[in-house]
Amino acid sequence: MQQLSLDQRLDRIGQHIVRARLFLDLWYYFEENDTRQHIIDTMREYNEFFRFTPHAYLVTYGIYIAGVFEKRRDTINFWVLIREMTAGGCLNGATAASVSNLMTKTKALAGKVSILRHNAFAHRSSRMSCDDVFGLAKVSASELRELTEVALDLFNALAAVRGLPMQHFSPLPVEDAKSMMATLGKA
Repeated sequence: MQQLSLDQRLDRIGQHIVRARLFLDLWYYFEENDTRQHIIDTMREYNEFFRFTPHAYLVTYGIYIAGVFEKRRDTINFWVLIREMTAGGCLNGATAASVSNLMTKTKALAGKVSILRHNAFAHRSSRMSCDDVFGLAKVSASELRELTEVALDLFNALAAVRGLPMQHFSPLPVEDAKSMMATLGKA
Protein backbone atom coordinates (compact mmCIF):
# COMPACT_ATOMS: atom_id res chain seq x y z
CA MET A 1 0.00 0.00 0.00
CA GLN A 2 1.30 3.45 -0.90
CA GLN A 3 2.23 5.95 1.79
CA LEU A 4 0.05 9.04 2.26
CA SER A 5 1.45 12.17 0.67
CA LEU A 6 3.63 14.51 2.72
CA ASP A 7 0.84 17.08 2.92
CA GLN A 8 -1.68 14.45 4.02
CA ARG A 9 0.66 13.25 6.75
CA LEU A 10 1.33 16.82 7.88
CA ASP A 11 -2.41 17.43 8.04
CA ARG A 12 -2.89 14.28 10.13
CA ILE A 13 -0.15 15.20 12.60
CA GLY A 14 -1.74 18.62 13.04
CA GLN A 15 -5.08 16.97 13.75
CA HIS A 16 -3.46 14.62 16.25
CA ILE A 17 -1.90 17.53 18.14
CA VAL A 18 -5.20 19.42 18.30
CA ARG A 19 -6.99 16.27 19.47
CA ALA A 20 -4.32 15.59 22.07
CA ARG A 21 -4.83 19.07 23.51
CA LEU A 22 -8.61 18.66 23.46
CA PHE A 23 -8.33 15.48 25.51
CA LEU A 24 -5.77 17.04 27.86
CA ASP A 25 -7.99 20.06 28.47
CA LEU A 26 -11.01 17.86 29.19
CA TRP A 27 -8.98 15.65 31.54
CA TYR A 28 -7.72 18.73 33.36
CA TYR A 29 -11.23 20.18 33.64
CA PHE A 30 -12.53 17.04 35.37
CA GLU A 31 -9.46 16.31 37.50
CA GLU A 32 -8.05 19.71 38.51
CA ASN A 33 -8.90 20.39 42.15
CA ASP A 34 -10.38 23.89 41.76
CA THR A 35 -12.78 22.72 39.06
CA ARG A 36 -13.49 19.28 40.50
CA GLN A 37 -14.70 20.60 43.85
CA HIS A 38 -17.54 22.41 42.03
CA ILE A 39 -18.62 19.44 39.90
CA ILE A 40 -17.88 16.44 42.11
CA ASP A 41 -21.48 16.05 43.32
CA THR A 42 -22.70 15.84 39.72
CA MET A 43 -19.90 13.44 38.87
CA ARG A 44 -20.94 11.24 41.79
CA GLU A 45 -24.57 11.34 40.68
CA TYR A 46 -23.46 9.95 37.31
CA ASN A 47 -20.62 7.91 38.73
CA GLU A 48 -20.76 5.08 36.20
CA PHE A 49 -20.13 7.57 33.41
CA PHE A 50 -17.49 9.61 35.21
CA ARG A 51 -15.69 6.67 36.79
CA PHE A 52 -13.35 6.27 33.83
CA THR A 53 -14.08 9.24 31.56
CA PRO A 54 -11.29 11.52 32.85
CA HIS A 55 -8.86 8.60 32.74
CA ALA A 56 -9.85 7.89 29.13
CA TYR A 57 -9.10 11.51 28.26
CA LEU A 58 -5.61 11.27 29.77
CA VAL A 59 -4.85 7.96 28.06
CA THR A 60 -6.05 9.28 24.71
CA TYR A 61 -3.93 12.41 25.15
CA GLY A 62 -0.90 10.23 25.88
CA ILE A 63 -1.42 8.02 22.85
CA TYR A 64 -1.86 10.95 20.46
CA ILE A 65 0.96 13.17 21.72
CA ALA A 66 3.50 10.37 22.19
CA GLY A 67 2.74 9.19 18.67
CA VAL A 68 3.75 12.46 17.06
CA PHE A 69 7.18 12.24 18.71
CA GLU A 70 7.96 8.55 18.21
CA LYS A 71 10.69 7.63 15.74
CA ARG A 72 9.26 4.69 13.82
CA ARG A 73 9.57 5.03 10.07
CA ASP A 74 6.15 3.52 9.35
CA THR A 75 4.09 6.03 11.38
CA ILE A 76 3.19 9.69 11.11
CA ASN A 77 5.63 11.51 13.38
CA PHE A 78 7.74 14.64 13.41
CA TRP A 79 11.07 12.84 13.03
CA VAL A 80 10.09 11.23 9.74
CA LEU A 81 8.35 14.33 8.38
CA ILE A 82 11.26 16.63 9.23
CA ARG A 83 13.78 14.21 7.73
CA GLU A 84 11.71 13.95 4.55
CA MET A 85 11.17 17.72 4.29
CA THR A 86 14.88 18.37 4.84
CA ALA A 87 15.90 15.81 2.23
CA GLY A 88 13.39 17.33 -0.20
CA GLY A 89 14.83 20.82 0.27
CA CYS A 90 11.73 22.19 2.02
CA LEU A 91 13.57 22.96 5.25
CA ASN A 92 16.71 25.05 5.22
CA GLY A 93 18.20 28.17 6.75
CA ALA A 94 16.23 29.95 9.45
CA THR A 95 13.23 27.64 9.13
CA ALA A 96 15.37 24.54 9.63
CA ALA A 97 17.03 26.15 12.65
CA SER A 98 13.66 27.09 14.14
CA VAL A 99 12.30 23.56 13.63
CA SER A 100 15.46 22.10 15.18
CA ASN A 101 15.12 24.39 18.21
CA LEU A 102 11.47 23.41 18.66
CA MET A 103 12.36 19.70 18.47
CA THR A 104 15.06 20.25 21.08
CA LYS A 105 12.49 21.93 23.35
CA THR A 106 10.22 18.88 23.12
CA LYS A 107 12.85 16.22 23.76
CA ALA A 108 12.64 15.93 27.56
CA LEU A 109 8.86 16.32 27.75
CA ALA A 110 8.21 13.93 24.88
CA GLY A 111 10.40 11.41 26.70
CA LYS A 112 8.27 11.73 29.82
CA VAL A 113 5.07 11.18 27.86
CA SER A 114 6.69 8.23 26.11
CA ILE A 115 7.32 6.65 29.51
CA LEU A 116 3.60 6.94 30.27
CA ARG A 117 2.54 5.63 26.87
CA HIS A 118 4.89 2.66 26.84
CA ASN A 119 4.44 1.61 30.47
CA ALA A 120 0.95 2.66 31.53
CA PHE A 121 -1.26 3.48 28.54
CA ALA A 122 -0.64 1.62 25.28
CA HIS A 123 1.49 -1.10 26.85
CA ARG A 124 0.88 -1.97 30.48
CA SER A 125 4.14 -2.78 32.24
CA SER A 126 4.15 -6.01 34.22
CA ARG A 127 6.97 -4.69 36.39
CA MET A 128 5.57 -1.36 37.64
CA SER A 129 2.33 -0.05 39.05
CA CYS A 130 0.71 2.96 37.36
CA ASP A 131 1.79 5.09 40.31
CA ASP A 132 5.38 3.90 39.79
CA VAL A 133 5.18 4.77 36.08
CA PHE A 134 3.93 8.27 36.85
CA GLY A 135 6.66 8.62 39.47
CA LEU A 136 9.25 7.60 36.91
CA ALA A 137 7.91 10.04 34.31
CA LYS A 138 7.86 12.96 36.77
CA VAL A 139 5.58 14.99 34.51
CA SER A 140 3.16 17.73 35.54
CA ALA A 141 -0.07 18.88 33.92
CA SER A 142 1.61 22.16 32.97
CA GLU A 143 4.40 20.21 31.23
CA LEU A 144 1.83 18.19 29.30
CA ARG A 145 0.19 21.43 28.20
CA GLU A 146 3.57 22.93 27.27
CA LEU A 147 4.36 19.91 25.09
CA THR A 148 1.16 20.38 23.09
CA GLU A 149 1.91 24.09 22.66
CA VAL A 150 5.41 23.46 21.33
CA ALA A 151 4.09 20.62 19.15
CA LEU A 152 1.52 22.99 17.65
CA ASP A 153 4.22 25.60 17.00
CA LEU A 154 6.29 22.90 15.32
CA PHE A 155 3.38 21.75 13.18
CA ASN A 156 2.50 25.31 12.16
CA ALA A 157 6.13 25.97 11.15
CA LEU A 158 6.10 22.88 8.92
CA ALA A 159 2.64 23.66 7.56
CA ALA A 160 3.71 27.21 6.64
CA VAL A 161 6.58 25.84 4.56
CA ARG A 162 4.13 23.66 2.63
CA GLY A 163 1.41 26.33 2.36
CA LEU A 164 -1.00 24.32 4.50
CA PRO A 165 -3.54 25.87 6.89
CA MET A 166 -2.42 26.54 10.44
CA GLN A 167 -4.03 24.61 13.29
CA HIS A 168 -5.30 26.18 16.51
CA PHE A 169 -6.46 24.91 19.87
CA SER A 170 -10.11 25.52 20.73
CA PRO A 171 -11.69 26.22 24.13
CA LEU A 172 -15.06 24.92 22.87
CA PRO A 173 -14.83 21.32 24.17
CA VAL A 174 -14.19 22.53 27.74
CA GLU A 175 -16.90 25.16 27.41
CA ASP A 176 -19.30 22.41 26.30
CA ALA A 177 -18.20 20.23 29.23
CA LYS A 178 -18.91 23.11 31.63
CA SER A 179 -22.33 23.61 30.07
CA MET A 180 -23.04 19.88 30.26
CA MET A 181 -22.05 19.74 33.94
CA ALA A 182 -24.24 22.77 34.72
CA THR A 183 -27.19 21.12 32.97
CA LEU A 184 -26.61 17.78 34.69
CA GLY A 185 -26.29 19.57 38.03
CA LYS A 186 -29.79 21.00 37.58
CA ALA A 187 -31.34 17.69 36.49
